[in-house]
Amino acid sequence: MKKFIGVILLLAITAYGIWNALAAEKAKEVGLSVGNVAPNFSLRTLDGQTVRLSDFRGKPVIVNFWTTWCPPCKKEMPDMEKFYKSYHSEVALLAVHLTSQDTRENAKSFVNKYQLSFPVALDEKQKALKLYHIQTIPTSYIIDGNGVIRKKVVGPMTYKQMVEITAALRE
Repeated sequence: MKKFIGVILLLAITAYGIWNALAAEKAKEVGLSVGNVAPNFSLRTLDGQTVRLSDFRGKPVIVNFWTTWCPPCKKEMPDMEKFYKSYHSEVALLAVHLTSQDTRENAKSFVNKYQLSFPVALDEKQKALKLYHIQTIPTSYIIDGNGVIRKKVVGPMTYKQMVEITAALRE
């Protein structure tokens, strides 16, 4: 009987250790580095909807920070639209317009001109800009379905880069 209790106690201690190790792995730090959980934010879209980064959990997402007056941003938008049309069922795309450095009207005209169909969130009070320490635009974060940052890209991305960068996340 003592052996039985000893075995049960040993199994319980082992199970607790394994559970603790798994829990520590899941409790990743929130931050801006690859491997960190991306900081959550909430913004309004051009059509007045509230969108939170956490709304995209369960699906990889590209979060792109941009303005209408930025030449590299203008250059990458057609590729972003092409990527979104091809992969929207596998990877979400959220364009965060830095409205505090531009205007809502410019964003609306830009979306219409380029016929963008992905969500465009308006950062009117620099909440996301400050939270993500955005200094160069465009800047994109590639975030997995668990909300973990997998890559940061400073500068414009091409369609080919978006496909390649998200390939592992789409498997």
